[in-house]
Amino acid sequence: MLPSYLSKADLHLLYVFIVVADARGFSAAQVDLNVSTSTISRQISDIETRLGMRLCSRGRGGFQMTAQGDLVYHAAKKLFQSLEEFGNEVTGARDNIAGHLSVGVVDNWISNGTSAMVRALSKFARMAPDVSLEIHTLAPDDLELGVLDRRISFGIGVFHSHKPGVEYEKISEEHVDLYCSTEHPLYNCRNPARLSEGIANAALAKRSYLNESHVAPVTRGMKSNAEAHQIEGIATLILTGHYIGYLPQPFAADMVKDGRIQAISNGDFALPVSIELINKRGHARSLVERTFVECLTYQST
Repeated sequence: MLPSYLSKADLHLLYVFIVVADARGFSAAQVDLNVSTSTISRQISDIETRLGMRLCSRGRGGFQMTAQGDLVYHAAKKLFQSLEEFGNEVTGARDNIAGHLSVGVVDNWISNGTSAMVRALSKFARMAPDVSLEIHTLAPDDLELGVLDRRISFGIGVFHSHKPGVEYEKISEEHVDLYCSTEHPLYNCRNPARLSEGIANAALAKRSYLNESHVAPVTRGMKSNAEAHQIEGIATLILTGHYIGYLPQPFAADMVKDGRIQAISNGDFALPVSIELINKRGHARSLVERTFVECLTYQST
C-alpha cells in the first residue's frame, strides 16, 4: 500500500535507495552509507514493503533497477531537491542567506579579461558567507545535462545549439580566433593565395563537444583527426605545429605575447561568442540562487 504520508524513517529509506541506485549496488554504497550490506539490504526491503513495489533486483546477475524503481528514484530526487530548496528559503528568510549553491562553468572562462565570475563570487561570498559553494568545470553538453537533472543550479558557458527544457540568458561576450604555432606553415603567412590553400589543407584541432563548421565556416570541410575536450587540449595540439584551431583570445594572449602562437591572417578569422547563463526552465529560484544571479549579472554588464 502506498503511504499517505512520509515519515522521517521513510525519508531515510528513500535516501538509502538513492545512494544505492547512484552507486549501482549495495557493496559500492557501503562507503557512503557507512553500514553493512546486510543493513542496506534490509533497508531496501523495508522501503519496498512500505511502497508496495519492487525497486531493484540483486543477485548473481548484479544490481538492476526495475521500471518502478526508476520512477521512484527520479521522484525521490525531486523530493529531496524540493526539501533542500525549502530549507534554503526558510533559512534565507532570516537575516542571513544560507544554503548550498552548485555552479558549473565552461573551462577557461576565468581567463576572460573581465573576470566577471571572480568578481561575482567575491561579492556573493561577502553577501552570503554561510552558503556552501560548489564549482564544477564541465563541457557545454554536461552543463546542460547538469541543470536539467538539477545536479548543478546554474551553468555558464558557450552554447551554440539550445536544448528544450533549458533557459539561456546572455551575460557577456568574448572573441575566439584561429591560431597556429611558430612551427606551422601558416605562421606569418600573408599571401592570400598561399593562405587560402594552406587553410584548405590544414589539419584542425577540434573541440569534441562542438560542431565547429556550424559556428566557424572557415573550418567547413577541413580535415581533422585530433580533438580535445578542454581548451588546454586544443592549445597543446596547436603548439605541436601540426594543427590549427580556435582559442578564446584572452586565453591565447600570453602565448601570443611569448611568440609561441599567432592569430592566422592577423585575426581575420576572429569570431564573437556569447557567454550564457543557463538553468532549468520553469525552476523557481531560491533566495541563494537569486542572490548569485544578481551578483553575476551586475558584474557582467
